[in-house]
Amino acid sequence: MEEKSDHQRPLSLRFESKKFWPDLRTELKVDQTGAAIILDICNTPEWVSYSRTARHYDMPGRYKNPLYTWRKIVSQVDRLAELGLIEHHKCHPGFRGWQSAIRATDELRGICNAIVGGHRLTLAKPAEVVLLRSEKGQLIDYNETRDIDRMRRKIERFNEAIMGGDIDHEIVAPLARIFNKDLTRGGRFYAMGASWQNVKAEARKSLTIGGESVVELDYCTMHPAILYAEAGANMPSDCYEISGWPRKLVKVAMLTLINAPTKQKARLSIAHNELMADRAELGSQEAMRLASELIDDIKRLHKPIAKSFHSDAGARLMGIDATMAETVMSIMLAQGIVVLPVHDSFLVPASQAEKLEDAMLQAAHKAGFHAMQVSVK
Repeated sequence: MEEKSDHQRPLSLRFESKKFWPDLRTELKVDQTGAAIILDICNTPEWVSYSRTARHYDMPGRYKNPLYTWRKIVSQVDRLAELGLIEHHKCHPGFRGWQSAIRATDELRGICNAIVGGHRLTLAKPAEVVLLRSEKGQLIDYNETRDIDRMRRKIERFNEAIMGGDIDHEIVAPLARIFNKDLTRGGRFYAMGASWQNVKAEARKSLTIGGESVVELDYCTMHPAILYAEAGANMPSDCYEISGWPRKLVKVAMLTLINAPTKQKARLSIAHNELMADRAELGSQEAMRLASELIDDIKRLHKPIAKSFHSDAGARLMGIDATMAETVMSIMLAQGIVVLPVHDSFLVPASQAEKLEDAMLQAAHKAGFHAMQVSVK
């Protein structure tokens, strides 16, 4: 078997399978989960990872997809392997490193193409679009409120627009809001599965919406700008310009300081960042010394907001930028314009760039950040 590349995505059952299941069942004797797996893996050249460990599928009921269970996934993958229709790198439960991974053979792609024909695949709706993760990243349950229900309905409207838009199915995916530890932390919009959010910024320029090239606008230095606005102070013209330090390293270090819960964790992260490699061995005593020096220099430049550094402020700030993103998408959707969010930036057809800029500035003003600026990414 050909060696797996370093790039693989998790199995997501991202397409509705009901329409094609009867023909796939007749042809291959698979159940609906098997049909969903086939549609997923036949629409990507990549290896697709999946878990053979039962606990991977153990989650609160609100998140469960009836097709995505341990018994169904493992049995249907094994069925396709027995038929010789997939390349299969099978890992036993408890194996450290790669998960099990599969890839469709040319024969399976041919069968799938013959059944699907020229029909456009429809994205499956996620079981839940408001997700709460524990500190360890596990999905956990929460109590329903009217606010959560309103939030869910808004996300579903955004998803209807995105999934109904003329967007390449290789990069389109439904959105969900993901919170961390509790429903006041985080809440950013994440595309569920392979999507435009997984594409590097430069490559996103080649994407299209409705056959039109896109433009991406973002908020300039968003989290520092929010902190300065909250402090009632003027932000430097360039937050990441410090004499003697590479700008990219300063940017990474400052954002690390904003997100880290303690100074020591910030220092360790900066000392191990690859951008430090030109100055010291990563993680060495010299790298730690340089990290401390850089932290001091950043604090001197940003004295008005230094109290927010290494205070775990990032989760709160993500909540603010997520609320602003919701406002931006709501304004644009009211005008019938599809928006693809990338946290603090947004993709729209190039002809809608001016309307997007107006919406972003409206959202900033509504949140109380009147000096917030927008630029082309």
